[in-house]
Amino acid sequence: MVKTVSKNLFLCLLATFAFTGCAQDGAKTGAAPDPVVDAKAPVVEAKKAENVYQGKVVGKSEKAKTISIAVGPEGKAETFMVKFNDKTTGLQFANKDEASIITYEVVGEDKIAVDIKPKLAKLPAGVSEIKTEELKGLVDSRVYMVLADARPESRYNQAHLPGAVSITVEKLKEQEANILPPDKNALIIYYCGGVTCGLSTSNAELTKKLGYTNVKVYLEGEPAWSKAGYKLYASNDYITTGNIVLIDLRSSSKAIQGRIPRSVSVPYEKLAGRVNDIPRNAPVVLYSDKDDEAANALKDLKKDGFKFVSLVQGNYQSWVASGRAIEKGSIASNEIKWVRKIGKGEITVDEFKKATEGKVPNVIIVDARSKEEIAELGSFKNTINIPLDELSSRIGELPKDKKIYVHCSTGARADLAYQELMKRGYDAKFLLLNIDDATCDCPIIRP
Repeated sequence: MVKTVSKNLFLCLLATFAFTGCAQDGAKTGAAPDPVVDAKAPVVEAKKAENVYQGKVVGKSEKAKTISIAVGPEGKAETFMVKFNDKTTGLQFANKDEASIITYEVVGEDKIAVDIKPKLAKLPAGVSEIKTEELKGLVDSRVYMVLADARPESRYNQAHLPGAVSITVEKLKEQEANILPPDKNALIIYYCGGVTCGLSTSNAELTKKLGYTNVKVYLEGEPAWSKAGYKLYASNDYITTGNIVLIDLRSSSKAIQGRIPRSVSVPYEKLAGRVNDIPRNAPVVLYSDKDDEAANALKDLKKDGFKFVSLVQGNYQSWVASGRAIEKGSIASNEIKWVRKIGKGEITVDEFKKATEGKVPNVIIVDARSKEEIAELGSFKNTINIPLDELSSRIGELPKDKKIYVHCSTGARADLAYQELMKRGYDAKFLLLNIDDATCDCPIIRP
């Protein structure tokens, strides 16, 4: 018996080489063989692909619970809109003009933000970071260095760190080492708009490639410097021609003897009593003839909530010494007047009012507020209500052969709606104004 089994086993093994093997009990002849498994091959686990947007936040509406984010290089960026809710984490990182990473999920036709993180600028190889207090020490000790503001020149003109020069990314690419010191070992420090701003790191990387060995980046940037209460300066040309509120903190008698043109005389001891006369969204530039007085006034306004405050470099005496123009004589008025210049895509209040009165042809006015807000507060004449969170699904209701004007309660949602309409090829504008403002005296239809 054993001999018979052994003989059959031998014949089966022999057949294995000739005919690919003997069939197992119950197996079907001709079935495909089991796949060969390589024990050394790595085990690959299937991962669910995440929905992620990385880019610059264009705007955020708390009322509509919507975030608009521009993804892609400057000039070619595409704008996307996501919603958020009480479960969304990291909302503090969704700030206008800051880089963010938004992970979202698709629920029906909506994209709901699950988590938001700051898109941090990455230091290039061979470049180190410098912190606020260390940089403050270098500035105060007047160490030789090139402190370069990598932001657009308009932002530099409005407010820059002491001793900083403007070197934008475009300027550095164009002029390269011609705008840098000849000494390749010189200390060069770049800064821009904070930890999510990549302009300073881009400049640092290019500077390293040009052969410079001592390159640093102040990643925390101008926002951290300002938050610490340290001095920021406006450029002289900006003081001369910019749309600003210029305040002379010296005594009125000194202002009569000589002052910077366009300035309003508000002696420092009276500043607290006139804070409410200063428009909160206006760039404010201060000067005195005492460094401490100007610095204290800057801190006072910052503490009071003013965001755009800077100083005249060297105060009044430096302005005079540089040969800049001054005014003398009696002061006709100390009224603080400032009118915000409208930005890209905005519509003037006058034009908007005419549209609500039916005096502008071929225009559709979209009210981007919620139905609940309209039920409570009413709406303007000649408007249709498409809440911001419904715009994507109802955009087909708007003809492309007409102009679209958008408004909401403050302008934030109108701005987001404008971005979406422009992306879809519409001729659109938006009103950036609180509709409770007396300036917007438009007839309201009550529910």
